[in-house]
Amino acid sequence: MTTTAIEDQLAEVRRRIYRLQARAKAAEALGVRTRTRRHLDALAQAEAAVHDAAGLPPDEVEDALGQLKTRLDVAERSLAVDLSDDWPTFTVAVKAELHSWDTYLERLQASAAAKAWKARERAEAAIGEIRSRRIAVDEHLARANGAGGAVWQEHRTRVTAARDELERKADELSASLT
Repeated sequence: MTTTAIEDQLAEVRRRIYRLQARAKAAEALGVRTRTRRHLDALAQAEAAVHDAAGLPPDEVEDALGQLKTRLDVAERSLAVDLSDDWPTFTVAVKAELHSWDTYLERLQASAAAKAWKARERAEAAIGEIRSRRIAVDEHLARANGAGGAVWQEHRTRVTAARDELERKADELSASLT
């Protein structure tokens, strides 16, 4: 991948991040709590990793750029969940967010496979823990769907707490990889 292609892709990612920030700021002005700040911090780390990889072999640069893009997808889907205002929309948005987490974790798993033995072992253990948090979100959502929609805000709170734990574990892994 050429430097120009990387710069073009980073420019597009930066535009998407600005749109994400603007949407989150508008939502928060209306009193909607979002977890966008946490995602923006993770995106800043991922963007720095792309810049740090600039002098490395092209496959490592592409890997870092791919991780940045998939982490941005997670952030965009997470904001959609936060902005949802009814149970069916919330459910669809959470499922889309979980799918984007799956893609992100697959990328991390592929990157971990290329690491030295001990580093790979630690990264894979952390990824496994994040996957278990991802499964927990899905299980909370399934239980809520089975319980009916009469108290959907209560179910939303439980699912959101599980999402927070997933994000916290992902942030811990991101920090340990940098």
